[in-house]
Amino acid sequence: MSDKFPIFLSDLTHTQQTIASDTMPMAVAGIAAYAETKLDWVTDMPVFKYPEELLEALENYPNPRLLGFSSYIWNFSLSYEIAAAVKRASPQTVIVFGGPNYPTVADEQEEFLKSHPIIDFYIPKEGEKAFASLLDSLYLSSFLVSKVAEQHLSSIHCIHNNKFIRSEDIERLQDLSQIPSPYLTGKLDKYFDGSLMPILQTNRGCPFQCTFCVEGSNYYNKINKSSRQKVSEEIQFIGRKMAEVKKAGGRNDLFIADSNFGMYLDDIETCKDLAETRRLYNWPEYVHVATGKNKKERVLKAASIIEGALRLSGSVQSLSEKVLENIKRKNISADGLMDLALSASEVNANSYSEVILGLPGETKQSHFYTVQRITEAGFNNIYLFQLMLLPGSELANLDTIAKYDMQVKYRVLPRCYSEYRYGAELITSAEIESICVATDTLTFDDYFECRFMHLVVTMFYNDALYGNLLKLIRMYRLSVWRWIMILMELPTGDRLKKLYAEFMDATKNELWDKREDLEKFIKKPGTIGDYVDGKLGNNLLFVYKSLALTRCLDDLSCVAETATRKLFSEENKLDKLTDQFIGEASVYHAHRMRNLFFDIDDVYEGNFTFDFSKFEADETPDMLEAYLYKEYPTRLSFSLTDDQKSVIQRYKKMYGTSKVGIGRILSKVYLKKLFRHAAPVSKGDNLQSASENVSFQNIQISGLNS
Repeated sequence: MSDKFPIFLSDLTHTQQTIASDTMPMAVAGIAAYAETKLDWVTDMPVFKYPEELLEALENYPNPRLLGFSSYIWNFSLSYEIAAAVKRASPQTVIVFGGPNYPTVADEQEEFLKSHPIIDFYIPKEGEKAFASLLDSLYLSSFLVSKVAEQHLSSIHCIHNNKFIRSEDIERLQDLSQIPSPYLTGKLDKYFDGSLMPILQTNRGCPFQCTFCVEGSNYYNKINKSSRQKVSEEIQFIGRKMAEVKKAGGRNDLFIADSNFGMYLDDIETCKDLAETRRLYNWPEYVHVATGKNKKERVLKAASIIEGALRLSGSVQSLSEKVLENIKRKNISADGLMDLALSASEVNANSYSEVILGLPGETKQSHFYTVQRITEAGFNNIYLFQLMLLPGSELANLDTIAKYDMQVKYRVLPRCYSEYRYGAELITSAEIESICVATDTLTFDDYFECRFMHLVVTMFYNDALYGNLLKLIRMYRLSVWRWIMILMELPTGDRLKKLYAEFMDATKNELWDKREDLEKFIKKPGTIGDYVDGKLGNNLLFVYKSLALTRCLDDLSCVAETATRKLFSEENKLDKLTDQFIGEASVYHAHRMRNLFFDIDDVYEGNFTFDFSKFEADETPDMLEAYLYKEYPTRLSFSLTDDQKSVIQRYKKMYGTSKVGIGRILSKVYLKKLFRHAAPVSKGDNLQSASENVSFQNIQISGLNS
């Protein structure tokens, strides 16, 4: 970069509560690196992730020639408010936005640009070739926006003389290796800071056409890849860097941005490279990725190579034939996705499925049925979302919204709010998402009933918090879904009852009827502070799960135990031994979960009749008598290993220990691997009675009807 032509590219994230988007700015760094290879007058174009560092750079270069911003649902307002502040101070600065947070229909694109007049040019699709072309034209035109606008460059949209200029889409890059690696060229070195996660993209595109997804358009239908050499070199480079990051107390995971990882032969080779860095550098501990929607056997092979570090996704979204037809998902094997859960344990992998509430044609009954089928399949986690109408997706088009009579409300995106100073100006921003809360087949009341079910599944089912109870239910061929229904129906202890009520109130109060009213509210003094402090705008499911684990664990365990007893009683299967097992299992799990993020050096003890470690390890348990200790009661101690403590401490350092921070950790880790380990204490200490801690039914909890 020369002082004469300061050009800054940014992929900003909100930072004031936690780092909202915690991946390295790989995409914009790649755009910068590509432009540097194509334009001989461009050298060392700076890339920014944190607003604080961009604003500091702007103090040194208050009149940049060009500011470029990535545009996503989680950072558009932040980027636009900063761009507007710069434009007010420096009108000659060219403002360029690019990314998926942009409508697909021409009339809506025109309205978008006219309502955001600070933006001089918008790049709607792949950015590398289009940005390099735009930058060169600006240079040759002395950075005069009007001259460049008249050239109608491919993939460049703008408003010129009050007219919307919408050119044809530029041809996609067929070989991603044409983009110099921002890792290998050093452009991302400063972001190995322990807070950000490296992000890897080995291919682009998606063969599926899901209407709720930006990549569902025909533009992205072809899969374009990077070379095996580039990917392998990047993995080795990142592995060496992350070893130092972990040593300094930073994070140790990886995000893979491919839309269907594991579906392609090259993915197997990528996993072999990752297996090697795991051997050499113990990186990555976790791989955050959306695995392939078809080619189940290949996906499983990929997961097995890296030995449980990869989360297997069987994201069905819905199992209603009508819904799948409406969202153009008929070419995805739902049965294959469901089968993934059955195979995940074979490769020691975490498994999850995603379900979206509010898709066209969905009813409360079909939504419940989808979740029921997923619990029966045995996924470790079910991530339950409301339908976000993403700009750039077909479902967000106004014609589609009208077709299905979608009722749209607005809320602030969790963690995506902040205030920053630029000179004397206070920049206030919060990201607003549009969500569908009712359709012609789903009422608003149905929506709230479904949200309560989401909370119960998240708190009791996800992460196998009560895995032995679930395994017992399946061993007796009883219905896990019926267990969930009982949990929803049971009265609770006072703490849990209060938590339920607060969740439902927050679910209602976070929704706004009009976007402009929410925008005005955000601008009121003190509002952003309330969001940052966690009083408003949280990811409700994860936050309330964190509250349940840290404040209501005994209530939670008591209800889980009571629901299991009721289920067995309904089926006339509750004998004395099973009753004893249920009581001890609830205590066993409570001890494993107790104070996972606080007092991590504490050790808990209790007496047990059953060897739950043996029961957990057995893939096909049969008779409970087989799991009785030969000598009982056996006293167990529950403690965390040094490795577990290290993981917890590193995540606490990243996200903090507030309810929001703990909720963020729960969304990032394979929680089951953090549960305290149980081990027999020395025989000489095994003196206390068998009745100690045998059941939560022995604990009097006000308001609970067992």
